[in-house]
Amino acid sequence: MAEPFKKKTYFAMTLDPVHIGTGGYRLGRVDNTITREPGTNLPKIPGSSIAGVTRAYTAMAVQCENPDDLKKQKYQTMKRDQSGNPVVKKDKDGNSELDSNSQPIPEYYSCAGKGADGGDGHCGQHDCEVCVSFGFSRKSGSSFQGLVQFYDARILFFPVHSMIGPVWITCPSVLNDFCETLKSQSITIEHQGSLDNDEFIQTDLVEVDKNLNLGWLLLKNKKKLSPIKNPIPHLSAEIVNRAVLVSDKLFSRIVNDNLEVRTSVAIDPATGAAEDRALYTYEAIPRATVMWFDVVYNKPEYFRVDGKEIVINPAIKADVNWVNSNVEKGLAYLEHLGVGGMNTRGMGRLRILNMGG
Repeated sequence: MAEPFKKKTYFAMTLDPVHIGTGGYRLGRVDNTITREPGTNLPKIPGSSIAGVTRAYTAMAVQCENPDDLKKQKYQTMKRDQSGNPVVKKDKDGNSELDSNSQPIPEYYSCAGKGADGGDGHCGQHDCEVCVSFGFSRKSGSSFQGLVQFYDARILFFPVHSMIGPVWITCPSVLNDFCETLKSQSITIEHQGSLDNDEFIQTDLVEVDKNLNLGWLLLKNKKKLSPIKNPIPHLSAEIVNRAVLVSDKLFSRIVNDNLEVRTSVAIDPATGAAEDRALYTYEAIPRATVMWFDVVYNKPEYFRVDGKEIVINPAIKADVNWVNSNVEKGLAYLEHLGVGGMNTRGMGRLRILNMGG
């Protein structure tokens, strides 16, 4: 039986440090902390963060593709009197002129974001690439949940410095969850699945019973790591070949000890110097971290927008591949415009490795 949806697992690599803040200051080693899984304490990128920026970027891409599409515009009407005539006013010299509010002023629908004005900034059309894919809720009454569901991006391989150069750590539970997700997509990954001692690692990078440091931590190589078959398109084989398997217990500790931490200070525009007591620190997922997340695309033939079928144009009904294509227009911009905070400070860019297909 055919399923009413299509699920796709996306792989991503951070091109810059990524900061998804928790929304305030907290006591700890840094002032601005990043979002983490409650159970494992591992950093993540929430699905809501990915969905929000992807919607905005898809709207940008669609508008660039269709700059003159009137479907994406709305117009203020001319101010008229009770007889339907344009309102006329006198200038200082007594000459008649149309009231400034009588001129037709184009306003572009912003199908990105919350839609302003109670959602009425969204066009809400049954053929809109943005509103159909991501949903809308208008003050005027119509609403639609959207056809796309985003899930959290989780760490798969995390970069750590060592005496032999950069290595990428992972752990059995992360690989097992990853493999379980991939089963439904006919992709497999081979790995050695257990570590019975937190003092040991598994890797091919050093000989058995030799030590390798992961940041400040020195651990002994228990045995060679079984080959990890790389299922990730366009991911450098160097990352997989330099993998180190650590225990589930140590993985979270090593990740959190090797996050990027930056210190910033506010500048007084009058003096050009640092403001007093304006120093603060924040952390980020470092560059070259490999992550994965799921996106579910619901098939449009099972849905209606304001009672109308979802169409590409009056002659063609939309399908799930059309929805997929709309979302990937926005995902492609993550590589250039980024996600999360501190985008103007060199943070946030994320490359999706398996677009299309």
